[in-house]
Amino acid sequence: MGKYFIGSDLYRLAFPDGEWVDLKQEFSQADTDYITAQMLTAKMSTEGKKTPVMEAEMNFGKQATLERAIMAWSFTDDGKPILVTPENISNLRGKYRTQILAKIDLLAEEANAFSKN
Repeated sequence: MGKYFIGSDLYRLAFPDGEWVDLKQEFSQADTDYITAQMLTAKMSTEGKKTPVMEAEMNFGKQATLERAIMAWSFTDDGKPILVTPENISNLRGKYRTQILAKIDLLAEEANAFSKN
């Protein structure tokens, strides 16, 4: 089934400081739908109008992408593992976050291409 369907394959991204993050190698449709839903927020606005108007706001979705991609990491605090939570993901330093997002993009590119074999 792995030839046709997404499994639970992970990619370990190692950092120069010895830390690592395990990422999903490919997003499922549910993952993609979740990320897309987090990117678009809609609300009714009546400000300065006689009738309510639906307003949509587009966000980048980076937080949602990170939340769906990161499965585990090696980060610790005084020797105790730091849990993978939305709050902790949100507070990742740029030196990790930037590399993780770049690798997610590369993995998605690979997952969406047919191999030449």
